[in-house]
Amino acid sequence: MRFDDRFLDEIKSRRLSDVIGKSVKLRRQGREYVGLSPFTKERTPSFFVNDDKGFFHDFSSGKHGDPIAFLQETERLSFVEAVERLAGEAGVPLPAPDPEAAAELCDGATLLIPRPASTMNMLPESIESMVGKTDSKHAHMDIAAYLADTSL
Repeated sequence: MRFDDRFLDEIKSRRLSDVIGKSVKLRRQGREYVGLSPFTKERTPSFFVNDDKGFFHDFSSGKHGDPIAFLQETERLSFVEAVERLAGEAGVPLPAPDPEAAAELCDGATLLIPRPASTMNMLPESIESMVGKTDSKHAHMDIAAYLADTSL
């Protein structure tokens, strides 16, 4: 799914300290919020969140980013999953998929069709039998010839 810039800006416009504050204890320090790094174990706060600029920076690990990057790093979410979560928390409806954009993306793409399971199951047995029947010096040539013949 592709998200337009306007939609992403709307999601990112939420206060970053509210998003990050759910998993990191933050305290206000001037214009920024400061807390312990969620990426490293530390005793002195080196994790800063700036709501005005819309980014976080962790001096202990060098990580820097927006709310989407924070969710991707801390919760191991994909970009789409992070956007969906932020949209849900903000109460912003996800945009409907655009069929024209999907067709445009697929226009020059090659469709990969998986091989039948029966073919995939035969492959390892065939290679193992070839390795057992040939001397090790020329085994790689026989296997390469086999793979070329089976159009893998």
